[in-house]
Amino acid sequence: MPARITACYPDKPAKESVLFEDSHYQVGRDHDCEVRLNHPSVSRKHAFVESSGEHWFLKDGLSSNGVKVNGESVVDRELSTNDLISLGDINCLFELQSQQQLDATNAHNAWRIQQSRKSYNELAHQSLLDALDEQLFSLLNLTGTQRGLVMLGNSPETLTVCAAKGMSRQEFHHQSFEGSVGAMQLALQRKSPILAMDVRLEHQLASRESIQRKQIAALACIPLLSDNNLVGVVYTDSKEANKVLTELDLEILNLVSEQIKINSEAIVLQNEISAILSHIPEHIFAQKQPIKEQIFAAVH
Repeated sequence: MPARITACYPDKPAKESVLFEDSHYQVGRDHDCEVRLNHPSVSRKHAFVESSGEHWFLKDGLSSNGVKVNGESVVDRELSTNDLISLGDINCLFELQSQQQLDATNAHNAWRIQQSRKSYNELAHQSLLDALDEQLFSLLNLTGTQRGLVMLGNSPETLTVCAAKGMSRQEFHHQSFEGSVGAMQLALQRKSPILAMDVRLEHQLASRESIQRKQIAALACIPLLSDNNLVGVVYTDSKEANKVLTELDLEILNLVSEQIKINSEAIVLQNEISAILSHIPEHIFAQKQPIKEQIFAAVH
């Protein structure tokens, strides 16, 4: 039957080692030891652990500080499950484990890692999206418009709705968008904000079916640019006939859009980090190297 040794260090995390039946293991501080215990109180070749059939045996390897099992000094001893082995200042818990138990533990540990990553990614992403919703809500309140949305993407073809108020993001399609796709296209072409008071009188927009069908009276569309590269777009409109978008509204739109842009850049960066982390093999996370080195290794 396989076994597990859990070495408990006084000043760092415990180390687990799995031992398989019909095998011989050297335990000590030396790099060649199959079970390496890196502590000054442990001898280079401190002890030996081996199995014979269903039985496991521990033998002192002429260590400087000796070997104890459950507090008793020993030279050669058969081990039982839950025995506490003391090698110098390191206490090691010895446990017999079936292969099914080992497989279940490994699966559970993999699940824990997966869930911890998932929790971080989802919480970080959700927090940013919640902030985006709040910023869009603030923009509508401050400008007095009725509906709005924020789309993120680095090109018109990749724009995706990430926040919407007064309209359904699930039902958004370029062909049936309730707002004005024309205004959005114009803003993206010019890379500058588009504001229109009575868009039914705006010659570049009046022919749009969405304008005629929904009788949109005023709209604003602001591209979100970072170093002149598209990050997303903010759109808002109103069906009130007397709605006027003033210079103050434009200033407010620009200020809130700038906040939205910063948040949008954070969302894009977070998505990139999530994508990188999802492709990093599990064994890299187990290595004791700085996370910076891990990420660069994964990228290159």
